[in-house]
Amino acid sequence: MPLRIRITRTALVVLLVAALTVVASALQAQTSAAAPTTWQTVDVRLLDHRVVKPGESVTVSLPVPSSATHAKLVVAGQLSWRPSKVSVCPGSAATSRCTARPALTTPVKKAAFAHVTVDLAGAGREVTVHNSSASTSVTIRLASWGTAGAGAVPTPTPTPTAKPTATARPTATATPSASASPVPTVAPVASPTPSPTRATPTPSPTVVAAPAASPSTSGQPGPGTTGVPAGTRLKVHEGDLKITQPNTVIDSLEVRGIVWVRAPGVVIKNSLITGRKLDSSLSLVYAGDPGVSVTIEDSELYAKDPTPHVRGIIGSNFTLRRVNMHHVIDHMAITGDNVLVESSWLHDTLYYDNDPYYDGTPTHDDNAQIAIGNNITFRKNTLSGTHNAAIQVTQDRGVVSNLTLDGNWINDGACSVNLAQNKWGPVQGVVIKNNVFTRSQIHSGCAIIADNQTIPQVSLKGNVWSDGKPVSSIQGRETGQKGGS
Repeated sequence: MPLRIRITRTALVVLLVAALTVVASALQAQTSAAAPTTWQTVDVRLLDHRVVKPGESVTVSLPVPSSATHAKLVVAGQLSWRPSKVSVCPGSAATSRCTARPALTTPVKKAAFAHVTVDLAGAGREVTVHNSSASTSVTIRLASWGTAGAGAVPTPTPTPTAKPTATARPTATATPSASASPVPTVAPVASPTPSPTRATPTPSPTVVAAPAASPSTSGQPGPGTTGVPAGTRLKVHEGDLKITQPNTVIDSLEVRGIVWVRAPGVVIKNSLITGRKLDSSLSLVYAGDPGVSVTIEDSELYAKDPTPHVRGIIGSNFTLRRVNMHHVIDHMAITGDNVLVESSWLHDTLYYDNDPYYDGTPTHDDNAQIAIGNNITFRKNTLSGTHNAAIQVTQDRGVVSNLTLDGNWINDGACSVNLAQNKWGPVQGVVIKNNVFTRSQIHSGCAIIADNQTIPQVSLKGNVWSDGKPVSSIQGRETGQKGGS
């Protein structure tokens, strides 16, 4: 006899509701999957060369709205004595599922980079960085955030990379005298092609010794070897500082304004210079007058008020030693002879998608931009964090000659070294030797680019990539073509 199943009206209603719920959920999931994600481009440092110990997790907040569903991050790890796995996990904890799929594995004493997209569902607008095996210097940059199915979000103009805030210290009266000075307009140097660190930097923790890597990173300038020495007590000077007496020595001063060097033989040491609000092009230190000279040692320079107007130092006849400089458009604009930069850490330039000095196009930021000058040397520096170039020769004011790059660690840029001869003929007497280049250029593998007529004037010797392979050639171009980005 056949089996009969009797379904009551109530049961039938329940079954219909359940079926409709399943169908609605499926349609919603399909709609969500099909909905495009609108991305908002930003450029914000979440961690800046933060040393993360073995087994340590560091949680950082994302500067994104509550509507954000995804975030694109760029993660870099370097200087670990043995391979170490760096994971980037959504939320406030590093789960075993996340750490089983690390973002990157660092090579020994070298740098590695990775692009990571993080799903922010349930993450509370936080990500956690976890390091596995050896102390590693980690930098994390938020490149963009996205909202699934949302309309476009207008981009503010301009959008700075980050806004440092000045370190709070007790205010004391500065010993050097200062006088207010009208701010001259300094036109930006044309280019052919933009969270403060500590005033008393904390040395990186000691790690277990390992066999020497090739190339060696021994002695590479960074947070533990540049800037104001730990424990230095700074006096605060509010406003601009104009130095007019020859051989003046400025020691252990925090200058919350512009330093005007208007005398020869000036020395600035163990000091912090943070500038002020600007409405025209200028630099934290101005040394562009005839006959002046300045040496800056064991000091930190950054713009506490980020703006497209600010550079680090403009001028000639200056020496920088063990200087930590960051969060300016160009770290320096060289406009004359006799410049020496050594054992310094130049990193994290400012950058704007809509820069007024470049007709609303992106910033052409450099570690050093050289308009004219003879006898210019960069020795044993760390150069990083730029979009245009680490070293940019423009020759837009005259001939550049006897330029030496010796023993530096050079990263980033469209091409890292860009020698543009402009209308002044080949750049003369260029020596590029014993430098270590990291493969982090916008144009892959472009360590050095130059006009074809300049290439024979360049001496190359002992330059390598961070993986040990030689940098044995220069990318050429016809004079007048754009270099960089």
